Amino acid sequence: MSMLISVQTAIADRLRQGMGRMAREVAADLDETGLCGLQLAHGDYASRLTPGQSSPAINPQALARLPALWTAAGGVTSSQPQTSQRLRYKANALFTVIVGDRLQADANYAGAGVWPMVYAVRRLLASQDFGLAINPLLPEKVRPLGQAQRDSQPWSLVACDFSTYWLDEALDNGHWPAPQKDGDADQLFARFGGRLEDPAKSWQSTRLDYSLADSIKAQDVVATPAPQPK
Repeated sequence: MSMLISVQTAIADRLRQGMGRMAREVAADLDETGLCGLQLAHGDYASRLTPGQSSPAINPQALARLPALWTAAGGVTSSQPQTSQRLRYKANALFTVIVGDRLQADANYAGAGVWPMVYAVRRLLASQDFGLAINPLLPEKVRPLGQAQRDSQPWSLVACDFSTYWLDEALDNGHWPAPQKDGDADQLFARFGGRLEDPAKSWQSTRLDYSLADSIKAQDVVATPAPQPK
């Protein structure tokens, strides 16, 4: 699941750079359930982030921090095999950026307003892959989440959904992780004492024998080039 964290962090980093003074804060991996008065609804993508039953308006702690952007990883919603051997899977994932600002911006307000911020978020994130091995982000639904009064003005939260996918590699049936270098994601198993197996031996050579009709035999050998002296 490390790709979920990588994408969520990359979304927040791009928004921090691109939004300028539109947002007071851009936070990744925020507990939006406690802070924003929202609850996660599992299973139904259309209502994945909805106003909480006990807090239909914006949580006062969140309201005081607006204008702000908060990112939330919606998880991997489905996986489909991409090869007949079922060793590679397409992992479909969802991410949400919660946009919070004044509902209406006027001459007395220095900010952008919630709907211009929604435009800016979708403009900055659509079709981006952040240099990661993912399909570029696809903008999805835009959903108002709630409103509250601050300084005699209405403030609003809006959820902007994005989807993407990447390919996950599976282990061969019956095999165990075999991390080979420090950057290998499977080093996680080595770190915590999980069962491992030796890495597959590197290819050294291939020999081809030919038997012809007149009994003449031939042989080809393809080998790994010898290292050149420095």
